[in-house]
Amino acid sequence: MIGGGAWLLSLLGALAAAAAEAAAPADLRLPLDCQPGATCWIIRYVDHDPGPGVQDYRCGPLSGDGHKGTDFALRDLAAIDAGVEVRAAAAGTVIGRRDGVVDQLLLPARRAAIAGIECGNGVRLDHGDGWQTFYCHLRRGSVAVQEGDRVVAGQRLGLVGLSGETDFPHLHFDLRHAGTPVDPFAGSAGGERCALGRQPYWQAGLLSQLRYQRPILTSSGIAGSEPAKDDVRKGWHQAESLPATSPLLSLWLDGYWFGQGDRVWFRLTGPDGQPVIDRRFEIGRDHQRWFGFASAPRPDQAWPAGRYEGRIEVERGGDEAGGRATLTSSVTVP
Repeated sequence: MIGGGAWLLSLLGALAAAAAEAAAPADLRLPLDCQPGATCWIIRYVDHDPGPGVQDYRCGPLSGDGHKGTDFALRDLAAIDAGVEVRAAAAGTVIGRRDGVVDQLLLPARRAAIAGIECGNGVRLDHGDGWQTFYCHLRRGSVAVQEGDRVVAGQRLGLVGLSGETDFPHLHFDLRHAGTPVDPFAGSAGGERCALGRQPYWQAGLLSQLRYQRPILTSSGIAGSEPAKDDVRKGWHQAESLPATSPLLSLWLDGYWFGQGDRVWFRLTGPDGQPVIDRRFEIGRDHQRWFGFASAPRPDQAWPAGRYEGRIEVERGGDEAGGRATLTSSVTVP
């Protein structure tokens, strides 16, 4: 039999643990092992429009109609092959899991097959006081926890995959209270319209890394031939050197949420500092995901040996004119 003092200490400890668990969603950690803005990017937020329209917490279009969570995209399919850990955003108890759903890009013919399992392989955690988090599109066979397990914040739950309703590599992270989706950027304490909430649920130190971006530049590179979009998104055309006999050099860019009027500038300089590619153009319509490149043919029998430096700048047009994003890449011709 437990003595009175021990019983009281045990009770107080349990109450403290329960209180900490209930409060945990107000201090969410990054739910995957990546570097925001460098190896992962938020490309969809919770939809705040109650009707058929789309509106993220900044009153922008970075969401989907009825989208209930936050999507963290990886650079390409090669990142999935390398393995990116999905981690618990807060301490809790596993109350749901699924594993065994095949990893493959979503095609129209597959939609019927994933009806009811759009999350794919996933984990659901209960944090007490009505709070739950969901982690979707995990890699088949990677789910590392069982129902009933107690997990700590930051614990591995699985790996990012391509299961369920997804046509690009990402983690769908979902925060809910009493079954209702909650945007961790808006929180539940209100705030100014079209701005970060008064009390967002991410850790304070993490918020500066999760800055709102549009457009989002995820990758660039230099290829020795005209690159195909699907090949780039597999992780190809990332070589550090190219043969001097390459028929051309192509500077390419992949990213999300390009808008009509955005201006893109491709610049590639040769070993002598002279321009090999210098092309500017304007985006003609909105794109949720955009891929483009500019090329230059081989000047003679061979490219001069040395280092080639690529720089791509995107200047925001339209109503948000003036914002600028840049990516650089380089390649050596031996």
